Amino acid sequence: MKEEKWLLRKSSGSKSKYQVKGNYSADKPSDMNLNNELPLRESVKTAHSYLDTSLVKKWLKNYINKDFDFVYAEFLKRIQPKYLDEYKHCIFWYTEPKANVSFDEEGNVYGIWNGKIMKLPISVQSSFYVDPATNLLKRIPEHQFQKEKITYKDY
Repeated sequence: MKEEKWLLRKSSGSKSKYQVKGNYSADKPSDMNLNNELPLRESVKTAHSYLDTSLVKKWLKNYINKDFDFVYAEFLKRIQPKYLDEYKHCIFWYTEPKANVSFDEEGNVYGIWNGKIMKLPISVQSSFYVDPATNLLKRIPEHQFQKEKITYKDY
């Protein structure tokens, strides 16, 4: 059987290779010529470790028209245990839950964002929804991804 890989991966970034640990009181800045050793630029580090979740969206494409309870159970198996509490809801960054989904007469799919009913996709990331009648994972119809052209006459 094929080995199942994790769906979350660390974001790429450079390590701080110029960071010096030690006693700074013994070093005199006048005695050291550090200008040649310093990097031109170095990224600013944050206290949080953010993970790349783009593989989740790619992985969800394989589970279209499958029962969402099964999909969510498989998703939880594919998250590293140490990140499970923090990232167990990241599947909903790409999927609209069935409690928020509604349809109109033309077949357009709507979801709820900040208490307002809006036409899906709400964000650039969201591409899927859970059908409230069948509990199947569905892809948002392609015609809903096209944006209306705004002209100067609209202003």
